[in-house]
Amino acid sequence: MLEKPIAIVDIETTGVSSRSNRIIEIAVIKYYDGKIIDEFSTLINPGRSIPWQITSITGIKTKNVEDAPFFDQVAEKLDGMFQDSYFLAHHVVFDFSFVKRQMEVLGFWFRPQILCSVKLSRALYPENKGHSLEKIINRHNIKTESRHRAYDDAKAVLDFMELAAKQHGDEVVRLALKKQLKLKSLPSNFDDSYLKDAGNTPGVYIFKDNKNVPVYIGKSVTLRNRILSHFNQSSEIDKEMKISQATHKLEVIDTDSELEALLLESRLIKEKLPVYNRKLRRKKLQTVLLKEKNEDGYYRIKLHDANLAEFENPNEIFGVYNNRRSAKQAILKARQTFDLCSKLLGLENTKRACFYYQLGKCKGACLHKELPDLYNLRFELAFERSRIKAWKYKGPVLVNLSSSKGLVVDQWMIRGMIEGSESSEPEFVPLESTFDMDDYKILQSYLIKHKDSVSKLNKDMMNMLSNIQST
Repeated sequence: MLEKPIAIVDIETTGVSSRSNRIIEIAVIKYYDGKIIDEFSTLINPGRSIPWQITSITGIKTKNVEDAPFFDQVAEKLDGMFQDSYFLAHHVVFDFSFVKRQMEVLGFWFRPQILCSVKLSRALYPENKGHSLEKIINRHNIKTESRHRAYDDAKAVLDFMELAAKQHGDEVVRLALKKQLKLKSLPSNFDDSYLKDAGNTPGVYIFKDNKNVPVYIGKSVTLRNRILSHFNQSSEIDKEMKISQATHKLEVIDTDSELEALLLESRLIKEKLPVYNRKLRRKKLQTVLLKEKNEDGYYRIKLHDANLAEFENPNEIFGVYNNRRSAKQAILKARQTFDLCSKLLGLENTKRACFYYQLGKCKGACLHKELPDLYNLRFELAFERSRIKAWKYKGPVLVNLSSSKGLVVDQWMIRGMIEGSESSEPEFVPLESTFDMDDYKILQSYLIKHKDSVSKLNKDMMNMLSNIQST
């Protein structure tokens, strides 16, 4: 079919992550010019017990591999079989990631070109639903003795390829495999036609599973390159492999600028809650640090679990955290760095001096031995980096995204979007106006780097905004 042999590989493992799990069985069938030219199959001692879930699937027990060779004892044999060969497997990223990691740990240079029988089945039989090995075996009446054993599964893949060549002809199969080499890193279940909408422009991309449910949302100023980079890293990074295996479909949303892409990504993640986006999946309630002054004039910290959307004036927030534990850790760090009083910070409940005063690490604010003005100055410095920065503009401003589009922002909140052109009146599109921590961080960073993008709202725009806010 191709100009060099194909090494058809199947493995069984102790789990799904190549970083923390090991191969327990491997089979390689080397195929060229219509016949098997070499084959190798063996159990592998993983150096650990085999989980019962794996035994229930494969039938391989820990006692079965106790006398089997370790991977390093068969690595040289495998290296010889992979030399000058294509590496083909069903859902190839999974098998390839395990073999690659264990070969490279032993010092072997492992860079074969990869092929996938799932992609081959999708290309040759697009009318069929489902391309798992089980479905292919049943659909094509392929005989196999032991499913989920390495050699039998590898042989089933070879039987499928030979059957496909008989039904479609060698040349059709060869061209389908050649196309894979051009798009080598695309996931097995992913149709490359989705890439036609992805150019190297700013925007947001949404990876979806076979039920159209978002599994990952990202953004980039060069969409196509960023999308392909996920798939290129899928054999080396566990998270990327999981994303690749889950991805069946792609949706692309073009934007006019990087800022628009950043803000859209943040909002879509909160709205759709994709499983592999954890960083931006904010909880509705977060722990915020609020400043208050006691009757003696000293600043105190108050912890409050709140929805940030409740705050009309976010400048009063001195820190935002996902839970009380991380908030208290931040307070403790501020205390240690700036010699603040643990009693005033709410870390101690005592009527006497705080514990750290006795250690010489509090200057005595708890006993009124330090003037409030001096203590409060250190307090402000301690929380300068974590507090919400004051809005430095007088009222709302326009952040220009392009010659025809801009965001209306006030107090770090996006009030709406203005769109128009030289030949038409600008149109104001109001947006939900609440404080969002991620929007704040994005806008703060962007406005520091792009000061020239900010302009005042003209009179007509101010009137539009006032009319909408009043209604």
